[in-house]
Amino acid sequence: MTLRQPYRLSTEDAPAVDAARVLLCVDHGGRDPDEPDAEAWRVRTSLPLLAGPRCEWWLSDSAVGDLGDDDVAFRANSAIGFGHLAIDETALAADTAGACRDAFERLIGVIRGAGYPHLLRCWIYLGHIHRGDGDGERYRQFCVGRARALDAIARDPRDYPAATVIGRPVDGASIHFMAARSPAQAIENPRQTSAFDYPRRYGPQPPSFVRSLRTDWGALLVSGTAAVVGADSLHPSDAGEQARETRSNIDALLHAAGNRWQNERAVIYLRRAEDLAAAERLGLSGAITVLQGDICRPELMIECEGVFRLA
Repeated sequence: MTLRQPYRLSTEDAPAVDAARVLLCVDHGGRDPDEPDAEAWRVRTSLPLLAGPRCEWWLSDSAVGDLGDDDVAFRANSAIGFGHLAIDETALAADTAGACRDAFERLIGVIRGAGYPHLLRCWIYLGHIHRGDGDGERYRQFCVGRARALDAIARDPRDYPAATVIGRPVDGASIHFMAARSPAQAIENPRQTSAFDYPRRYGPQPPSFVRSLRTDWGALLVSGTAAVVGADSLHPSDAGEQARETRSNIDALLHAAGNRWQNERAVIYLRRAEDLAAAERLGLSGAITVLQGDICRPELMIECEGVFRLA
């Protein structure tokens, strides 16, 4: 049985809504992320906006409660919650893996304590993602820290959340997330090796995420998807061909999920602003935002994530 969707997703700049019913507002661009917001429910990504809506509002039809703490903001209705937290650059520079493990442990502590134990979706915007060499690269050390926290609660890799990790041009890291009272079903991509099974050449710890999650309210939460077939990056540095391959991966994932799906929301990330035309080659409909950010592998130029719903 498909349940009623527990949120409403809007991409208006300023929808007419009662603040008591805002689960989260994701604001791309704007002021420095270290400048505090008056609203605990707003998070800024600090990724340059290239095209499309700037804001992403996750709204509730019923009043929400503030269930977070001093470090982790978390607002929820009776079924689902959204939250966010930050990692300071000083902590990242001193011990990337340790700082990321601590952040995810704090996040997990809040959602489990509030009664929303299922972490469904994470978005991570990591400053200076390629800083460091070899296994010391910041992204690889982030993967180590995230896994140490998630493996303490995941019985199986398919219990991991759907996720996106993108590099941003400012210090520190921002994490925002979706958690629910009930679990979702992991759907992997037949064209791709599961990220949690990547070979050692991509780092000491494979990334801890699933390709997508199918929820009990009929949504498919698609992780950041790029031109990776098997475990290999295809068409290095060619944004146009990577866009074509990325679309093939998304189509394969939608087919694997069964039923017919339509895009409700997509975010496309480009390493280079001059590759904006490549985003159009994805051929997606719905509300689409294009941002500039660094993909997790240096040879990847484009990545796309989405929220799909049953057609």
